[in-house]
Amino acid sequence: MARFYFNPALRHLAGRSARVDGGLRRVEKGLLRLVWGATSGLGLERASALGAALGGLFGPRSRKYRHARESLMRAFPERDPAWIEARARGVWRQIGRVLAEYPHIGELADPMNGRIRFESAVDMDEVRRSPVGWVFLAMHQANWNLPGVAGALAGFPLDVVYRAQPDPELEAMVEGYRNLMPCGFIPVDGGPRRIIASLRQGRGVGLLIDHRVDGGEPVPFFGEDAPTATVPARIALKLGVPVVPVRLERLPGVRFRLSFDAPLRPERYRGMGEDEAGRRVMADVHARFEDWIRAAPEDWACIKRRWPKRGAPAAAAPLQAAF
Repeated sequence: MARFYFNPALRHLAGRSARVDGGLRRVEKGLLRLVWGATSGLGLERASALGAALGGLFGPRSRKYRHARESLMRAFPERDPAWIEARARGVWRQIGRVLAEYPHIGELADPMNGRIRFESAVDMDEVRRSPVGWVFLAMHQANWNLPGVAGALAGFPLDVVYRAQPDPELEAMVEGYRNLMPCGFIPVDGGPRRIIASLRQGRGVGLLIDHRVDGGEPVPFFGEDAPTATVPARIALKLGVPVVPVRLERLPGVRFRLSFDAPLRPERYRGMGEDEAGRRVMADVHARFEDWIRAAPEDWACIKRRWPKRGAPAAAAPLQAAF
């Protein structure tokens, strides 16, 4: 919750008092309305620049700043503290941009305006002809809302899995912008059955899969096991369809490049047990993510703890959240 980012003691107060929790939620929503009110009145470039300034100002003062530093230190152990600090600030500027760009999602998501350049190592005719949809796995990178535009850009039906905000009023605020995306939606609490149903209808399904999943299966990420949801990979293997790693890059001028990497086809994992195959698919997806993070570390929204604390165990995995 954003209202806990600056003072962890607020979490304990909110947990003990419904009045405190309600007050903090109202402050959170009020600040968000203020930011979105300001940025909605600006052009996209100026709104994004304002968001970067706000993110660079307030992000380093939040308790989540240390998570960004820790993630970058794990990903780049050879780098010195000054380099890590500069990239962590860049991460927060990027997050500020994403927040400020919400009122402009309709413009960003319009496939006709050229804001998003689409590139693919996938034969898109094969995707469009497939009677069963493919699985597309992305990460919290650049403006992580925008991989949901992929179907409109490439000409195939796409549903994305999303996690609703626990506060209904906040969810209504976010939903108003989310619904401008040219794709369908599957709530994360709909579980694997909803995903399988969409795939069997010939619709692609996209998820954001780079955050730590409590109880996830251990899969290497930058050389260390990270709790990871393998359910999407298992579903793809069960239905015999490829998994496609998806990359989003921020370009100058509030433009983006959305890329489909080479598909991970199920026959590559033939002969493995179900558990091993699911982990191997996700290890291959992680390898792609690692390359993209090394190329543009500031694009990676690494403000949540990706790895468990040293010595902490991991157990069986739930489904991860989404685009």
